[in-house]
Amino acid sequence: MTVTLRHVPLVPARTLWPLAALLILSLAACSSGRESYLKGAQENATQQEVVERLGEPWKKKTSVLRGQSTWIYRYALTQDELDPMGVNKLGRSVFKATQGVTAMMGLGGGANNPLNPSTRPRCYHYILTFDDTTKILQRWTREACADTDL
Repeated sequence: MTVTLRHVPLVPARTLWPLAALLILSLAACSSGRESYLKGAQENATQQEVVERLGEPWKKKTSVLRGQSTWIYRYALTQDELDPMGVNKLGRSVFKATQGVTAMMGLGGGANNPLNPSTRPRCYHYILTFDDTTKILQRWTREACADTDL
């Protein structure tokens, strides 16, 4: 007697495609509209186009030696911008429960805990660098306000 093994997929294909689509949409939702714009504007947008989209920058610096201008936009991001998927709401509930349990056990769980949502920065600088001759956006970064060297 011969035994034939049949290949049975662990996850049916009809389940896999919706999960893949959900993952892609989740990743797209994590990017703010401001960052999506800046990604597309890099090496394309002029200073005037950036001002039309984002408004006047908070600070401007010009480096004659490097031939570039640096603009800094300062934003106090809302909780929704920081957490577009609502993950922190769940994390905050878990943190509060964990804090109560650790306090009962005598293990601390106070404000110095790195999981405490109130310790996360809410102010960000978007630092844009333009070429002075072409006036085109060359690169940009986002930093917490405390990390920016002004």
